[in-house]
Amino acid sequence: MKLRALTNSLVGASIAIAFAALVFSMLVSRADRVDPGAEDADFVERLDLAPLEHMAVWSGGRLRSFDSFARARMSLIAGPERLNGLPPSAAYLDLMLRPEAYQMAEVLYVKKKPMRAQFIQALAGSGLDDPEWSERFLETGRVAPVMLQQPAIADLLTRWEMDVVRTAKFAEQIRAASRLMNPQAIGASLAVVPPPSGDPKQPWIPLTEIWAPGGSFSEPGSPLDALDDALRGEISASFSGFASAWRARDADAANTWLARFESLLHDVAPEVYPSEQHMALESLYFKASHLTWVWLIYLISAAMLLMATVYKWDRARWLGLGVFAIAFGLHTVALCWRWYVAGRWPNSNMFEAVTTAAWLGTAMIVVVELLARKTPMRNVFALCGAVASILGLMSAHYIPQLDASINNMMPILHDLWLYIHTNVIIASYAVIAMAAVSATMYLVRRAVGGSPDYARVGGAAALMEAATDASGEPARRSAGEVLDGVTMVLMELAFVMLWAGIVMGAIWADHSWGRPWGWDPKEVFALNTFLVFLILVHVRLKVRDKGLWTAILAVIGFGVMVFNWGVINFIIAGLHSYA
Repeated sequence: MKLRALTNSLVGASIAIAFAALVFSMLVSRADRVDPGAEDADFVERLDLAPLEHMAVWSGGRLRSFDSFARARMSLIAGPERLNGLPPSAAYLDLMLRPEAYQMAEVLYVKKKPMRAQFIQALAGSGLDDPEWSERFLETGRVAPVMLQQPAIADLLTRWEMDVVRTAKFAEQIRAASRLMNPQAIGASLAVVPPPSGDPKQPWIPLTEIWAPGGSFSEPGSPLDALDDALRGEISASFSGFASAWRARDADAANTWLARFESLLHDVAPEVYPSEQHMALESLYFKASHLTWVWLIYLISAAMLLMATVYKWDRARWLGLGVFAIAFGLHTVALCWRWYVAGRWPNSNMFEAVTTAAWLGTAMIVVVELLARKTPMRNVFALCGAVASILGLMSAHYIPQLDASINNMMPILHDLWLYIHTNVIIASYAVIAMAAVSATMYLVRRAVGGSPDYARVGGAAALMEAATDASGEPARRSAGEVLDGVTMVLMELAFVMLWAGIVMGAIWADHSWGRPWGWDPKEVFALNTFLVFLILVHVRLKVRDKGLWTAILAVIGFGVMVFNWGVINFIIAGLHSYA
């Protein structure tokens, strides 16, 4: 009775959480549209940036939508949060067209809190260490560009650059952000004019060839010399008109000039300009919040599957599996959508690692659930997969450090082992999370007075037990046996995958860095996670209360994995800090 009451409470809480999250998401969406100041409210509200969704930018050897490019650049400059509440494309243009408004503004993003603390410590006693500013800087990570000119900060960055392994990359990130927000650099980065020759192998022409922030135009000898003089003049005049209207805060004129400019770009070389559909899909992907809200659908399926597991309701089972299939289908759409937009398999940063890991784990759970469909463990695997996907997609949706911007991969990641080692490791992490779900359910059952049952066969062998009784119904097992059996199946799978991933990582490290193992923090804690499960295997052989200790160690292993994936990536500097 206690377990059923607890189930009712969990189902009710799930529905309440789903509703509250939906309301919260709507409020956050509204908050994201807040403009930088009352005097600009009318201008920002009346801006029509739709032409930017169809405008292509040549960057890093590939074409991407202006909106996607601006998101990536603003992420490098100002971090994951919006700058002054402006959409990334508007903020990027504002940095170029009104640089004077940002000379003293807190714009540049310092990623990790330990680095922010060193900033504050370096300014101690300089008269600039205002407590209010220090608290705000620790929270937002943003600093004004003028701060980099302070001798104490300049010295600090120089010291960081001297430590090539640990801190040099953070100094370079800050200096790079400062360079990227320079108006000339922004104009040079916006390669929006197709090559007049129509050769798809030629790079596109930057905005600075037709317009410069200072008002001057390109000198003779520009790649645009091959373009018809009338069309070239129209392109230059349209963007100059747009820039003037933007600075004058004339939204109507800015909208007219921007639409004209975008239309003229297509006329330069229509044969190489990407389709509006491709560009629109890339922009729509971000407008749809990269479908990370699918966690709400997983939550509904988890509530139904929990009822099916506890009450043995066939209707709840089929409804739960149906909703689970819808959630997994949308999750698959999100993965393939990003794959199409990025032009590569999405697993090269933390956002992609988390969302792809959740998908890989859920795909494996679909297979295991099919294998277990006639065993007492049916429903529980899908329930564990749903909860793990909820955790992954919620993290991607709500944690700003999981930046969804689509960037080109770091050179070291252009390797076959990226697709082997990384996918195996992150899939094992997802399975570890799922095992922690069934282990937690087992511990809750024991906490409310459940008997110390455990799976006698244990692990994958439980899938090969007699699945049905003489009547053809699923064989009856106690809840403890079922939950412990699910935990062991998932732990055995995770154990093998994690060990294989570590070995593959050593091969890749030897190939990339010239050594298979270097005691990097991420390597160490991946090994620690494996050792926890190695201990679990041996402890289960010796202790009497096998179910209890298996569940405890499964949850501990999950905690070590989360520490490795979260704290190591965002707090502790190391060679694996790609995100």
